[in-house]
Amino acid sequence: MLGWLSNLWALHWGCFIGLLGLGSAVLLLGHEHRLHAKERRRERRIREEFETYARLDASLSGEDLRGLAKRVCRLVSRKSSFQRVAMLTLDDKGRLQVAGSVGMDESTTQDLQVCGENMMETLPDESAIRLGESSFAVVLGKDNTDPGCGRAIMIPVQTSTGGMRGMLAVCADGLMSLPRKTVEETISPLETLAAKLGRAIESAEMVEQLEHAEKMAGLGMLANGVAHELSNPLTTVLEFAEQIVDTAKDTRVQADAKTIVHEALRMRQTVQELVKFGKSEKRIDEPVDIVGLLRAMVAECEEKLKSRGVALVMDAEDDVPAMRGNEDALRQVLEQLLNHSAEAIDSIEEDAEEREREIRVSVTYDAASVQVIVSDTGPGFEVPEQVFDPLNPPGLGMGLGICYGIVHEHGGQISAFNLHPYGAAVMLELPLGQVSTLNYSSATLEVA
Repeated sequence: MLGWLSNLWALHWGCFIGLLGLGSAVLLLGHEHRLHAKERRRERRIREEFETYARLDASLSGEDLRGLAKRVCRLVSRKSSFQRVAMLTLDDKGRLQVAGSVGMDESTTQDLQVCGENMMETLPDESAIRLGESSFAVVLGKDNTDPGCGRAIMIPVQTSTGGMRGMLAVCADGLMSLPRKTVEETISPLETLAAKLGRAIESAEMVEQLEHAEKMAGLGMLANGVAHELSNPLTTVLEFAEQIVDTAKDTRVQADAKTIVHEALRMRQTVQELVKFGKSEKRIDEPVDIVGLLRAMVAECEEKLKSRGVALVMDAEDDVPAMRGNEDALRQVLEQLLNHSAEAIDSIEEDAEEREREIRVSVTYDAASVQVIVSDTGPGFEVPEQVFDPLNPPGLGMGLGICYGIVHEHGGQISAFNLHPYGAAVMLELPLGQVSTLNYSSATLEVA
């Protein structure tokens, strides 16, 4: 009897253990199935993310870098595993700045801004944690114990030659708790996107360079054509005007003839400059004291402008460093800007609202460049974006187009914008580095 009960008890336990094992196997199979399903979903999501980024139109035609950055951030936030995204791009001074973001609070954006400003030109320092092929993790905030700190993944946006053009940044505070393989697979689409953005920006830069070269070539051809057509008639006008000056007995006629001679000489000088402009020749590379040059020019024309009711104000520090370039060519640029401002103020209608008649010149500098702003209280530009186009100037002549060429030959930038409620300004940014080949020549200052 006891043996039978013992066998029955053992049978029950065996069945129980068998059922328990079967249940465990079922649970394990279910868990593995869920893991496989989760892995398939993750792989499908990553594949879709790759495909989405591949379809992205990253061209910059008709759009600036900020517009592209905002568009990219929205797309990454919607398609990737990261909801907080930012894109940093290089500003005019070569510093990384946050150009667009999604889901970032102000504190995180500021931390990313600081991170971008301190970033090395191409690669991070040793404190960064390497992740994928090009990405790395950084700590945002002062240190690991800072209450507001977190982790972000930075993916460089580089050209084909390795030049830095920006950064993709995604916030991932819990990043280090994930397996490294998972992290690498998660950021792989973003690295592909960053490479695509780098190529798009590089292509846009090449297009801009080609357009600049075509514009300068067209300007050279136009300059030679204009100079050829004007040379002979201008010589005739000058000769007759000089004869009138020598033979006229009426003092008024003689004064008018002298004015014609004076203006004809200015026109001939412009023609000569146009001829030189169309030729490529090596120019002087010398230290140029921009502040000293401007002060000399202001002293030359201040009284003449004052007699026309125009105040000329200059604001510059004494310790602005000298740059290297062609002083005569830079003098020509500054002369053109002062002349344009004077003509703009003269064009103000008499019945226009009362306003100051003022030209202001300001000079500042930083470690990379000298900035010169020439502003006036005139009516402003009709289309600021077109004022430097030598082939389609909106009633401005070729002067500002020539300025554009000279400034770019110095490795600088020139931009125009309107002021509120009236007035216009032109800003020059001239690098403090060395310039060796310049294609423009001098002009004597003469306020129009």
